[in-house]
Amino acid sequence: MSISFSSSVSGVQAAFAMLNVSAHNTSNLNTDGFKKQVVSLSEDSTGGVIADISQSTEAGPLYTNSAGDTVEASNVDYLDEVAEQIKAKYLLSANIAAIHRTDEAFDSLMDIMA
Repeated sequence: MSISFSSSVSGVQAAFAMLNVSAHNTSNLNTDGFKKQVVSLSEDSTGGVIADISQSTEAGPLYTNSAGDTVEASNVDYLDEVAEQIKAKYLLSANIAAIHRTDEAFDSLMDIMA
């Protein structure tokens, strides 16, 4: 497997990790006390992408519920999650295009060698 192919596959996996985390965060938007997950992307030793998932320590807003208790709401911001989903979409598209181009280049090389 070529380096460009394997790094693109890791990029696709990172994009799916971003989408999964964003979906999880969005589904818990209205869960009191929920702490969102955050994806950090970094480069691995082969030039690929590593997606590290961690939990945010940021406090959510406080509100008073109908019983008069002060409750911490979820720290998920819907607009941040939309932005993360858009970033993941472009990361996924770019890496799929790179895989497609790598496949085309490999086919061309095989045609030349045949």
